[in-house]
Order: sequence, then C-alpha cells, then structure tokens
Amino acid sequence: MRFQVTTVVLLAVMGGGSLNAAEKVAVDVYISGRDGSALLLGPGMPLASAIFERIGVRLHRHTGELPAGQNAFGIRTVEHAPESATAGALASTHLVGAFGTEITVYGDRMRCFLGDHRSLQEVAAAYVLAHELAHAMQRVARHSESGIMKAQWSRDDYQEMVFHKLAFTATDVALIHFGVAPQSPISDVAEK
Repeated sequence: MRFQVTTVVLLAVMGGGSLNAAEKVAVDVYISGRDGSALLLGPGMPLASAIFERIGVRLHRHTGELPAGQNAFGIRTVEHAPESATAGALASTHLVGAFGTEITVYGDRMRCFLGDHRSLQEVAAAYVLAHELAHAMQRVARHSESGIMKAQWSRDDYQEMVFHKLAFTATDVALIHFGVAPQSPISDVAEK
C-alpha cells in the first residue's frame, strides 16, 4: 500500500495526477436530520465545503440518511462515544455496504470540543467535518504530521483555523483524489 500511495503522490507532484482545481470532483454528503447532526455540524458545512473546493472537490450536501447502494458519505451522531473509541476521538469513519461510507460523530465529545473552542465554534465544526470527510474520501486509516489530517491539533493549528489557513498536505490531497476516483477500492476504517 505504501508503494501505491507514494506513486500517487509522485504523479500528483509531477502533474500527472488529476488535482487541477478546475476539474472538480462531485461528492454527495448526507447529514442526518433525525439525530442532531444537522444542528451540531451544519453551521460548519459552508466552510468545510470551501476547504474542499480549494482542492478540487465539490461537496453536495443533503439532509437525510445515507441511501443504500449509493457511492456517498453519510454523517450521523450518536449521543456517547462507544467504549471501543480511541481516547479523544471525536468521530469514526466506517463502511456501509459496498459503496457508502458513514461518519459517526460522538455527540458528547463533539459538544465538549466545541465548548472548549467557543470563539471558533463554526470554524472548529468545519475542520472536524473536513478531517472526517477526508478520512472517508481517502479510504485508508492514517493521519498526517501537519495540517487538517493531523491526529491532534495544536494551539498553532487552531490559530490557522481562525484565518482559514489550516490546509491539507499534498499527500492528503493526492489520497483524497485517488479515493474519490470511480475505480477506487474501499479499504480501512479511520478515527479522529
């Protein structure tokens, strides 16, 4: 797998990848309206969409449940993180059927996280959305050393969020585009 990722990144850097912002990839995102997801995360959706627009991915937001058999991403909220969740994780990403990927947000942890960052609640929600959607799009369990896909954000990262400057690394962008390509196989599960 490491060889494939390196190849994709090298192709992107050399200009052989499909990372041109003019060539937008459309992605359907379904936010549940029944469990509080829309209220909790909805305010962050416009900025999350703008973050993905910068890398050539257009998010099409829908309110409702992830349709069966559709290649799309669903977001739902559970009240409490399961005991199996990694300490500090705000959400997890997992496969639903052969096509869909669902992000499960841990409501208790997310509310606490947003409460700790009151001055940038919409911004923080947007970056959590961007992080989790990137996990779903990349289709591999991994984090980056810096940027949006970093496992734990620092005070400097939050400062960059305020000015909308925290971004995906070149590797993250390449993996996102590789993962949303029509022929991409679905693989691992990830958690933030």
